[in-house]
Amino acid sequence: MANNASTAVSDLDDFDRRILDIVQRDNQRTHADIGEAVGLSASAVRRRLKLLRDTGFIEKDVALLRLGEMGVRLVVLVSFQNESIEAFDAFDEQIRTTPEILQGYHISGSVDYCLIVQGPSLEWYEDWGKRAFMSNSAIRRYDSHVVWSCKKFETAIPLRDGLLPIR
Repeated sequence: MANNASTAVSDLDDFDRRILDIVQRDNQRTHADIGEAVGLSASAVRRRLKLLRDTGFIEKDVALLRLGEMGVRLVVLVSFQNESIEAFDAFDEQIRTTPEILQGYHISGSVDYCLIVQGPSLEWYEDWGKRAFMSNSAIRRYDSHVVWSCKKFETAIPLRDGLLPIR
């Protein structure tokens, strides 16, 4: 694998792909356990994982919490009235610095952004939404959708079997 920050999927060999497949699903497995699964020594797995982290291919290691009783999750679709680079840049910064916005996507189509928002209650969201969106004159409309239940939540990106295009 190339040792630079622009590591591409095409730079990965089959060992890297198999290692990534494992750690995307459970990054608490030992290097020895991963090595046994992919046919490498623990030290080889450790070196490969270090390189994958150093090059930025592995962006971060996190723990995913069960939503359960942690409040309300909403999908919020935001449409801009006054589209400009400045308005989008300011909104991008708002997304990055607002902890209640878990995910933010600038998307194509009739809607400009799709946000995943987490908060303690719908009452909280009503007040928060007014401050976060109604105070922004560039925003034409925001539509909120309450998440009743999660049917699938996957963070692992498929890297094998031709599912991810090679550059």
